[in-house]
Amino acid sequence: MSSGEHVQRVLVIQDAFFDHSGNAIRWAISGLSLQPGDKIKLLRFVQLFDTTCFITCGMLGYRSKLHSSATITQREESIKKDNDKKLDEDRNSDEISDILQLASMRQIEFERAVEAGHSLKVAIVLAAKTFSATSLILDRKSKKDHKYFTDNLECAILKVKGDKSVVYIRRPEAAKSDCIAEDRGQSSCHLASVQREVIFQTSICSICMNPRPHIGPLRDFTYSDLHFSTSGFSVRNGLPQTRKVFYKGILSDGCQIFVWKNALETTTEMEFKSRVEMLGNVRHENVAMLLGSCSQGPEKLLVYEYVCNMTLNVHLTNRSSELTWERRIKIARGIAKGLQYLNSRSFYGSMRPNNVLLTHDYDPLLANFGLARNQYEDLNQSSETRVLKTFEYLAPEYEDTGIDSSKTDVYSLGVVLLELITGRKTIEETRGKSFLRWARPLLKDKTYGELIDPVVLESHDLHQLFWMVRLVEKCISPDPRKRFPIHKVVNTLLYISPNRDNVDLSLPESEIEP
Repeated sequence: MSSGEHVQRVLVIQDAFFDHSGNAIRWAISGLSLQPGDKIKLLRFVQLFDTTCFITCGMLGYRSKLHSSATITQREESIKKDNDKKLDEDRNSDEISDILQLASMRQIEFERAVEAGHSLKVAIVLAAKTFSATSLILDRKSKKDHKYFTDNLECAILKVKGDKSVVYIRRPEAAKSDCIAEDRGQSSCHLASVQREVIFQTSICSICMNPRPHIGPLRDFTYSDLHFSTSGFSVRNGLPQTRKVFYKGILSDGCQIFVWKNALETTTEMEFKSRVEMLGNVRHENVAMLLGSCSQGPEKLLVYEYVCNMTLNVHLTNRSSELTWERRIKIARGIAKGLQYLNSRSFYGSMRPNNVLLTHDYDPLLANFGLARNQYEDLNQSSETRVLKTFEYLAPEYEDTGIDSSKTDVYSLGVVLLELITGRKTIEETRGKSFLRWARPLLKDKTYGELIDPVVLESHDLHQLFWMVRLVEKCISPDPRKRFPIHKVVNTLLYISPNRDNVDLSLPESEIEP
């Protein structure tokens, strides 16, 4: 329970002349991890002018029903009448009713008000100080006054963007975060202290402020909920280059999600529930979290946390200049750690660039694991085959055995690491050869100039490139007995740095399979 001066007090500003939206309030409850006793105030403003005037598109304004010669009392009565009308509209709003119910369930105090004034920015600063706001969320129409707010207020300041997402203008001061953390029994002293229930180090994207979800029980979603949250599984909400099986959505509480439609559609209800329960126990900073599922009638849907910056496959295919060498190394480390965790829990066969989701900080999260019946099925559902024209993520022994193992995943990981080094190659760029047939001689001869992706040709670290090439060779050995175990891949990637030259790439006898 929050108490005293450390209660979070969130002031949400909206234009009273436009339809209000509850997105900012839902985001505040979830994104700021509000606790019982915290407070939210929705303040809808009417800006007054000195003479009779009209609302213009995109501007705050007040259309007075009275002539400018009206008395002060008449004006005040007219403003009060219109303010009461706005409050009545709020009371009859389904969206406000939903928010009231959500706030009541979380034991968060929620109040609404409508105010009028001549100077909007001055009135907002006064309202924030009167409310003792710890966070101020501005309507996007207030963007021209951001500097005024940062100069005159000490609280955290956020804004609603055109796509209705919420981003920070100024984050909470470290001292205030410390106070909140100390008061609520937390040891963290940065933004993670605000995200109190999240166990991951990478708890939030620093660019778009998309948070990792709270740890909690799996949810049973209704089909209508997910249909509504994804705008009817609209094509525009489909994740690029995934054949539209993943859809972005936003729940009524403001939580952003990915919905995997028709996942495990051929399984029985009992098998589906069993698999969902297994996936629901997966918790790692480099693995996308399952939030819940839906199995109504023939539909079987999985609901995952939203990861904000598309897939590694998209960035490789688009030859993204944002995929710097430093970020590629970071992605490689994160993928390997996530894969090691999944293998330790007997999840195999999911290592593809299309199954690597990225944040704007280029932290990778693995997805789609443990669902395909076999790797051929998984590969045929992705777009890599249309680029590489071959099943080159599959280890050679898989064709004979059809058995997934950590060693087959290490092989697939080696191919992904090779793509991080070389960039996505087409058949034309490999002179008609398959990707690995083109790359293996270059790896053997250490022909770095032909291997390195031109996008990072001038910025890569030669020391890291040398060890990455050697590591790839250890991963894509045709003989699984000579392949690295996944823990050695992880350790090697952690050791690769500009100042180290003692990376051990030998394979102990104890780790060589008979």
